[in-house]
Amino acid sequence: MNNKEIYQLDEYEIVIIKKSEDDIKNGRVISQEDLDREDLEWLSE
Repeated sequence: MNNKEIYQLDEYEIVIIKKSEDDIKNGRVISQEDLDREDLEWLSE
């Protein structure tokens, strides 16, 4: 894809982005460090 092409989002992608924006707005976030730690714990189970 070059810089002149426009990607059209489908309805599902728009819903996911809106949910993500709502999570950010309401503080439902996790740091990359915490996410990495949770992933390691999950993988070691």
